[in-house]
Amino acid sequence: MQDFLVLPHSINAEASLLGCLLRQGDLFEIVDEVGLEESDFYEIKHQKVFNAISTLRLNGKTPDLISVSEFMMTEKTLDNSGGMDFLIELQQKAPIVSNQILKQYTEIILEKSLHRQHILICNESANNSYQENASFDDTIDETTSRLIALSNKRKSSTTIKIKDLMIKESDALKERLEKSLEYVGLPTGFEAIDNMTSGFKPGEMIIIAGRPSMGKTSFAMNMASQMARNGSTVLFFSLEMSSEQLFLRLVSSELQINSKHFQTGKLDEDELIRYYSEEMGKLAESNLYFDEHPKLTIGSLRSKAKKVMKDAGSLDVIFIDYLTLMETSRYKDDLVRQMGYISRNIKLFAKEMGIPIVVLSQLSRKIENRTKKVPLLSDLRDSGGIEQDADVVIFIHREEFYDKETKEKGIAQIYIQKNRSGATGMVKLGFISEYTKFTNLMPEDREYGFK
Repeated sequence: MQDFLVLPHSINAEASLLGCLLRQGDLFEIVDEVGLEESDFYEIKHQKVFNAISTLRLNGKTPDLISVSEFMMTEKTLDNSGGMDFLIELQQKAPIVSNQILKQYTEIILEKSLHRQHILICNESANNSYQENASFDDTIDETTSRLIALSNKRKSSTTIKIKDLMIKESDALKERLEKSLEYVGLPTGFEAIDNMTSGFKPGEMIIIAGRPSMGKTSFAMNMASQMARNGSTVLFFSLEMSSEQLFLRLVSSELQINSKHFQTGKLDEDELIRYYSEEMGKLAESNLYFDEHPKLTIGSLRSKAKKVMKDAGSLDVIFIDYLTLMETSRYKDDLVRQMGYISRNIKLFAKEMGIPIVVLSQLSRKIENRTKKVPLLSDLRDSGGIEQDADVVIFIHREEFYDKETKEKGIAQIYIQKNRSGATGMVKLGFISEYTKFTNLMPEDREYGFK
């Protein structure tokens, strides 16, 4: 006969915690810091008592035996929860009250609650699969999103004293001084951009945006290959192009080999020398990973990234090409809210992993109707909360795409329109259209427009 499975819980921890709070309600901050909620209690009577305690605290009152019983009597929940005798019993059975004891009980209750919620989510996911209520990808995405939210429920203290912060930042500064680091974050390989951004920093979401044919993918690939050659582990998600196409573009851009020659096998002598050069060997040995799955969700982004991190031993930066091709089962009838949901979760994931995530994005068609085609931040706003979530927003603009007679041929204007921790403005890079390659310009050829 199969044993009856009981959901994880600890009645003793729940009762002891409530008893402690009835004795010394001014210690409720310790419980609140962990993020304990009424629904985290397994016993219904305990839920009602905790609701009374937390509501009194929210109203600026210190809970005790009398105030809690009065509140529950007003709410007509006292009799159904065992009455005054039950509250007295909780208080009398409480152990010695201390910060450490309260924190210990709180963590036990939360741990049991998380296990129960995990079981519930998995059971619902299994039932959805049995009934085939949605596609497999939608089911997995919905389940993963709920599990991510569950894992984020375990709060840690976000408050830090300035002295502790000073020690932490001083240690970080000492490390930078010892390593003689020129930039705080990962260098992009483009000096003009790094001077403004100080590199792409941990936890940042960087948006690279532009109209079609501006070279977004090539720009990102140039950065990714440079970072990989410098020893970083790079994961590049391509939702449009295959890994083979990305490799072809990488070879063409980095080694200046005509892609048509490569495809037909008609490389000239100089191109053959470059292909078998030491530079190609360095690139081949680098930790540059490509993922070409056309249906990338927040859940699969997380799982694939963590697999690469496990296999490679580290993960330093992620590129996603591009945002509006990502999928979610949320807000199917509202593209703006969909993109907002995706961008917010990418930002949260960057913060959780402690690495920069670079996301490519298309810009609104309304640019084409303007006399001046230079992108504006407002051109992102039709794509949800991207502008709000992004730490850095970089626009690519090439005037020669619109004006064949321009003096700016072979020049790309890079507009850093948002930068939480640095300057904004415009810098210029070279652009070799034959290889879709962006290059640094000589100092005398650069043009800065700092704000």
